[in-house]
Amino acid sequence: MNNLALSIPMFSQGIPFFHAGDDLLRSKSLDRNSYDSGDWFNRLDWTYNTNNWGVGLPIEGTDKWDIFRPILANSTLKPDSTQIGDAASVFKEYLQIRKNSPLFRLTTEEQVSAGVTFFNTGPEQIPGLIAMRLEDVENVDPNYDEILVFFNANQQPIQFTESTMIGKAFTLHPVLINSVDTVVTHSAFDPGTGAFSIPTLSTSVFVLED
Repeated sequence: MNNLALSIPMFSQGIPFFHAGDDLLRSKSLDRNSYDSGDWFNRLDWTYNTNNWGVGLPIEGTDKWDIFRPILANSTLKPDSTQIGDAASVFKEYLQIRKNSPLFRLTTEEQVSAGVTFFNTGPEQIPGLIAMRLEDVENVDPNYDEILVFFNANQQPIQFTESTMIGKAFTLHPVLINSVDTVVTHSAFDPGTGAFSIPTLSTSVFVLED
């Protein structure tokens, strides 16, 4: 879920903003306003040994402490060093994908209006699925004619079919083919039917080479 959430600003137009430690599953133990909470709550562990979960009850929100106590005491919510490291690796993969194509960094309103469109809209849309298309209408990308990005927030895999994609040679982005997140490696496209298979709680990026 953390990977999915971070991928949305990462693959959006403009300059993405990330909070320090987003890539490390950083936690402030439910402290939503930690400006005056000191290092105890704001700690960032660059060794990946801990994300600082469950270190205490937040200073603010005392009226919610009875709700917070059992949540913070739940050890299954605390990631281990491997999970933290994997999250950091996936974040780096997303950075590679964004850097790899200027289609994620269009510079004018006109370019965005012409080159960014969305499928899966209207009353018949699949809930929890964003399907974004980036087209190289101004020849700014030397590698790709089109990029499709699917954000699947569902608890199950989704198959999305778009008839205008039939016959096109879309492939999973090279960075994701060997992703640390093995779930996303199962993303697939059938050019015969225009069907995209998107794994649960994941972000899939497909590319169409020049």
